[in-house]
Amino acid sequence: MTSFKQKIASKEIKRADAMKVRLHDLHVEPGFNLRIEDEDFAASIEALALHIKDGGLYPALEVRPRAEGGVFIVDGHRRRLGIHRAIEIGADLTDKEGEVWVPIVAFEGNDADRVARVITSAEGRALKPLEVAEGYKRLRNMGWDNTRIASKVGKTPQHVSQLLLLADANSDVHQAVATGAVSAAVAVGMVREHGENAGKVLAEELGKAKAAGKDKVTAGTIKDKALPPKATDCLVEGVDTFMQALPKDARERLAAIEIGEQNGDLPPGQKVSVPALALLKLLRAHSVVIHARERKALKQREAEAKASQTQLAA
Repeated sequence: MTSFKQKIASKEIKRADAMKVRLHDLHVEPGFNLRIEDEDFAASIEALALHIKDGGLYPALEVRPRAEGGVFIVDGHRRRLGIHRAIEIGADLTDKEGEVWVPIVAFEGNDADRVARVITSAEGRALKPLEVAEGYKRLRNMGWDNTRIASKVGKTPQHVSQLLLLADANSDVHQAVATGAVSAAVAVGMVREHGENAGKVLAEELGKAKAAGKDKVTAGTIKDKALPPKATDCLVEGVDTFMQALPKDARERLAAIEIGEQNGDLPPGQKVSVPALALLKLLRAHSVVIHARERKALKQREAEAKASQTQLAA
């Protein structure tokens, strides 16, 4: 069996000493990290810490020199916190001299390149849309246009434009997205339509959604789509047939009942005889409508489930 030692001896693999830095020499540049430290973030740190404690490996952190000493982290903020947390829960990561050494690689690039690196990092938990939006905003503030940002991060200019709308939205919209009350995609649509009032409208829509038993605002809760033409045509035809078959005396009786209802002196138990076949056709039309509503609701649930697993258009 071929070993790595044999491959190194044959010069098929070259041995190189990797760079490492003491854990306490890893520094976080104030305001640089894009991540929002919410419950999901805390849970991911805990999971990473357990992985490290159990002997799991992690990629080297990308860093740049710090004039005052040590290095600034470019990519690897979660890994740094995960290492600290692993030590807190009992991981023995020290060498014989009591130092904890962390593998690093040098980052080459300017301030904009550093922001782009954080956005595109494939290590660990992917950034949330709100976090990516903040990254795009930073690049825009550095003079990058949508096309350049899109090219750098491997997305479309449309995707960048959508998330910049989210980045520029008021804090109430950001809060709604951060808490999961609305998806980034729906929030972008609301900002595009309502501008400064988007947060207020979202709060109103969330109230309506909760009243209907939903826990978040979706495209379906904002606007109920019309029934398909087949269902509405059937219902209209059923009503027309019923009205045409309704005898004159039944119409007169209904008119009298309506007047009594309006005046508040309608005796209980009022009845009107109607043709059975006309009523049957109306009930059939109603069944078609009910079926159409059920199918629409099913499609809406499937669409929401799919949307929850995808980001804004790439």
